[in-house]
This record gives sequence, structure tokens and C-alpha cells, in this order.
Amino acid sequence: MSRVIAISNLKGGIGKTTTVVNVGAGLALKGARVLVVDVDAQGNLAMALGVHPRRTLYEVIVDGARAVDCLTPARPNLDLLAADHTLLGAQPIIAQRSDWSQVLAKSLRPLFNHYDFILIDSGGSLTPLNVNAFVCADSVIAPTAIEHFSLKSIDLLFQQVARVKNNSASIRLIVPTMFDPRVRQANELLEELRGMYGSIVASPIRVNVRLSEAPRAGRTIYEYDPRSRGAIDYAILVERIGDIFQFQPKAKSVPAPVHAQSLQQETNQQVTVAPPAEPVTVSKKASRKKPTLQKLQPATQQANATTSNGSSVHNEQVPSSSILPDQPSEPVVPERTAAADIPELATKKYTAPGSMASQNCPYCDETLKRATVAGYRVEYCERCHYKSQRLAREPIR
Repeated sequence: MSRVIAISNLKGGIGKTTTVVNVGAGLALKGARVLVVDVDAQGNLAMALGVHPRRTLYEVIVDGARAVDCLTPARPNLDLLAADHTLLGAQPIIAQRSDWSQVLAKSLRPLFNHYDFILIDSGGSLTPLNVNAFVCADSVIAPTAIEHFSLKSIDLLFQQVARVKNNSASIRLIVPTMFDPRVRQANELLEELRGMYGSIVASPIRVNVRLSEAPRAGRTIYEYDPRSRGAIDYAILVERIGDIFQFQPKAKSVPAPVHAQSLQQETNQQVTVAPPAEPVTVSKKASRKKPTLQKLQPATQQANATTSNGSSVHNEQVPSSSILPDQPSEPVVPERTAAADIPELATKKYTAPGSMASQNCPYCDETLKRATVAGYRVEYCERCHYKSQRLAREPIR
């Protein structure tokens, strides 16, 4: 049975669509079957995912088309029921029906057993379609910008959800977005929010220009810049949502990464993603000292060595590609570890070579938690929000 979640706040411009896209993509990378539904006439979900749907939600709720026939595959494990400007004309039509608040729920009910999560992206006002989203959902996640007016809208959202659902649905999580830790007022407002709502306030999504650039490119933050702060923060949020709704990752069902899968379709050949490059070593005959990565010379220089009979031997040049770059453009993940493109919180048993050795936060001494995001290992503190990351040179086993 699906977990139907409305991503909503009665205020616009606070990151609802960004949250739907990156939470949905993150859950899909963890192995969940995810459907994202757009009930906003702006149709931003399709643009953010870079797809061009042929059929939309209007045909489902007005023309009576089957929802399954109007779905658009967006990513592996991720489908979209899109919206566009025609949805503006649907609201007065469904408002005339006696069951107007149940239209969306009745349309999506045949899909409930086919998805693990159904995420509904609602608009910034209490329209008939947004009421439908609340009625259809069994839980609500509320993104909110860390500024005064956005925080005020949370109180109104609680009231409206209670009125529409008769307290049968609850706001399970409040997600602070656009958080700038350098601004004193932002930190004060975040503490005020936590004081009011306690444990349902998630770790904040920090201000990150990559989050605003990714939708323009039609890519999720994990595809656009997997080592960015936005990717790390949404990775932590995905893990939190998985815990709340008791979703267990299904690693065996995760398909190949998007770029490898599309390449295989284009070439009609088997695509094998190469594992990370191993450090170059020099044989004992060529050098008496064992070289390390720090001592390797640039590719333009040659390593000289002396054999046992005293003759000089010139080793081959070391290719620059043999050294793992400090800032890769986008880590490539083998198919068997495709789930590493999205965080898997590491347990305390994790002792892989090259992992970060610190166990406690250097500022508050809280036990650090760990996550893996697209080939990068992340440590973070839930108390003071300290975060650090390091390139994972070896795949997680």
C-alpha cells in the first residue's frame, strides 16, 4: 500500500516543487517505486524533471481517463502525473460535483498498490485541487523558508489540514528550506521553529545555488551536482523520511544509473561502468622506495630507476587519469552499487578503508551520523548541524 504524502504549504516560493523532485528522486534511487503528482497549474514538476508529458492530470479528473494511461516515466522507479495550464479550467468543473473533494483520491486509488510512495505537489493556496490533495493524502510534509512570513503560514496549514481531514491526517515533518547559517536571524528563527514544533522539524536545507540551477537543466540535484550542499541536505531528508514511514531499501530492485541506462538503450549494447581507478604503483625493481599518491610526479615527468646491474631504466609516463581527481565532474557508480548515488546512512560498524575516523562532533561532542551521497562520505551532527564530507575512493560494500 502506498504512503500518500502531500508536500504543501499555504505560501508560494518556499521550495515545495524542489522538495518533491529531490525527495522523490532520492527515494527512487533507494529502490522505492515513486509516483509524483502535480496539482499546480504551473506544471513545474515536468520542467524540473526535464520531461515532456503528452497527457496530464486534466484528462484524468475532467475527461475520466485512467491515471495509469496518463503517466510519464521520468527516471528509473520514478513516474510523473503532470499538470499544465489546462488545470486552471478544471477547478470550476470539479467544484460543481457533489464529490468534488474526492476526485483526486478516486482517480489515484487504482495506483495505490503499485507504488511505495505517492508525493503530491500542491500549490500555495487552498484551492479545490489543494483540498483534494489533503483529502487524498494520509500525511503532510510542510517545507517552509526560514523567514518570518513563511513561519506564520505553518500555523494556518495546521488549522486547514485539521479542518479538511478532521484530524485524520497529520503533518509528519516540517522541512526548513533556504536556510543560511551565516545569518543570525535565520538561526534564531530556526530555534524558534524547533521550540514550537519539536522533533517534527527536520534538518534544514541550506541555501545552495545548485538547487536553483538544477531545475533549469531538467535534472535532480543528485544528477546535477551530487557533492553540493543541496544534495547532501536532501540526502539526509530522504533518509529521515524513510525512517518515519518505515521504508526498507530494496537494493536488488535498483536499476543502473540513468546515464548508463540511456547509453545502453542508444547503443543496444551491454554497458559496463568502470570501477574507480586504482593508484599507480612502481615495481620494486624500478625503485627502492615505495611511492605514495602524494609523491607521484605529474604526467609530464618520467620516473627514473636503476636496475641491479647499474643500468638506467626509464619507466613509462604516469597518465594523469590514473590519479583520482580532487573535484570530479560527476562520480560514476557501478551498477551493483547504484544505490550509492543516494545516501545510505552508514552504521557504526562501517570501517571501510579511507573512511573518516571521527566519531563525535568536534563542537558539541554529539555522536556523528554518517551518510553516503553519490560517492562521497558525509558526517553530520543533528545537534549543531556540523557537516563534513570526503571523497569515497572505494565503493561501499
